[in-house]
Amino acid sequence: MMVSTLGIVMTLCTLFAGSSLAQIVSVSTSIGVINGKIENITFLGKSSTLHRFLGIPFAEPPVGDLRFKKPVPKAPLRAPLDAFAHNNACMQGHQRQSVTYSEDCLYLNIYAPERKSPVEKLPVMIWIYGGAFARGDSSMYLGDRLSVHGNVILVTLNYRVSIFGFLSTGDSVSPGNYGLWDQQLAIKWVHDNIASFGGDIEKVTIFGQSAGAGSVVYQGLHTGNKGLFQRIIAESGSVTPWWASTDKNLQYAKSIGSNANCNMDTSMTLLSCLRNVQADKLIGLIANSSKEDQLPQYPFLPTIDNDFIMFDPRRVFDLDNQLSRDAVNLFAEFDFLTGVNAGEGVGGLYEMFGVNDMMSFMPNRTDFKNRLVPMLVQVEYGEHVPSVLSKMITIEYTNWTDPDNPLNVRAEYLRMHGDASFNAGMYKTLDTHSTITPTKKTYMYYFDIEPETRLWHGIPWYHKAIHGEELVFVFGYDISYKNQTLSPKKWEMDLSSDIMTLWANFAKTGNPNSPDDIGLHWLPYNTDSQHYLHITRNLTSANVKQRWNIRRAEFWLNLVPAILQPSACSNLKP
Repeated sequence: MMVSTLGIVMTLCTLFAGSSLAQIVSVSTSIGVINGKIENITFLGKSSTLHRFLGIPFAEPPVGDLRFKKPVPKAPLRAPLDAFAHNNACMQGHQRQSVTYSEDCLYLNIYAPERKSPVEKLPVMIWIYGGAFARGDSSMYLGDRLSVHGNVILVTLNYRVSIFGFLSTGDSVSPGNYGLWDQQLAIKWVHDNIASFGGDIEKVTIFGQSAGAGSVVYQGLHTGNKGLFQRIIAESGSVTPWWASTDKNLQYAKSIGSNANCNMDTSMTLLSCLRNVQADKLIGLIANSSKEDQLPQYPFLPTIDNDFIMFDPRRVFDLDNQLSRDAVNLFAEFDFLTGVNAGEGVGGLYEMFGVNDMMSFMPNRTDFKNRLVPMLVQVEYGEHVPSVLSKMITIEYTNWTDPDNPLNVRAEYLRMHGDASFNAGMYKTLDTHSTITPTKKTYMYYFDIEPETRLWHGIPWYHKAIHGEELVFVFGYDISYKNQTLSPKKWEMDLSSDIMTLWANFAKTGNPNSPDDIGLHWLPYNTDSQHYLHITRNLTSANVKQRWNIRRAEFWLNLVPAILQPSACSNLKP
């Protein structure tokens, strides 16, 4: 049977691999014929058939002269592609065993449940991983269970990270944000081709966690994405926090260039030199930089390039900011779901915040006031801010019932970091979206459990879900990390089933409550009611609550900016 290069044509045949037999499926795409495997999946007692396509190239390898440039769409294949295994992950400093890392890394993976009929169209969910814009890969997130349980087509993709994805010279020579352009090109590829896999291009949801959450919000603000997707899920992240953008990429590029002995007379000479440095050496120069280089832990981040990002990310959701009006108007066209975990503040337990030993961390009140709070302020707002800001934060984050108790000091330290780095940004994004959108829905969750089966958490004195610990629930404990085999408790698997249903419902209808009812009525968020879903072990209608952590959200969103206004600080000593 001939396979059309244009139509939706799927053929079944038999692949002989030694003595085993496996069915394959062939799909026609814009780059040629893609062969995938047909797998039988058993999950939660139900057997399903899944079409799995792994390692599909959506761009030309970004190597040589294409390093530090926008991705180039993949040219047509010369022969059918056997998409049977994950391909390379992108170059980065944090590498997992059994994963191959390369600059040739722009691949995506498709998990498509077998449809009831050839004319059925399934919702599509496109996953964008997190990792501080410095690490991560799509092969970690296995899509079998979320796909078959939710009856959605799941797409995972790679994008360039660290210096390869976000180097910028601050001008037209190398504007930056190549990782965001990678994501967008993959989204375009899905828009152009997913119908051939049974996907509905009118029901596309992009979702991500941490830097991936920041990424999907960036994509939702980029006017070039109009018509490419309809919904956004942002888990623990947005574009407003300090970790989601930088204006110092040129400074950091020069630091790496200096250590690589590059000529830095012009942006072009610097870029030409860095293009010729071996990839692993570039990663090593970042990892082994000295204190004199003044490189933060993750130096290369999204930046204003006046192309992909044409606004100040920290102020994009200010309703009086006319410079970002077009971007925010586009954002209002998407259904939006977002939330945070109880232990987001554990991210403050690192050297960059003055914590050298997280296991025995037990600050006293004086150290908290004189050292730890000012360090957060410096990372968040820079050095030249009024000293009264640190005093205000110290007062707000003191447990006045027993202020000298080290356990209370530590608990308030974690709350401070969670609020400053994640929770305030969530509320800013929620408030703006729910205020300006005329027809779309806004939803908020708060993930508040004590997991028993943990993928990476190793802090014995903290028990709540930390940053990223909702991921195993979203993917049905189908995550590949350090070759671990997870054996979740029954309550964890039940909760995972509910969360996957809610996420898939949202992808299907923009409403997490339907079409599959799990017995709760999750109300939309607005600035008056501020409803949210309190995710605990057992989800019922009683878990729909109001006004979580509002006092401290108001502190960061309204009081702190007022103090930072030049007019408010004119009479204060810096």
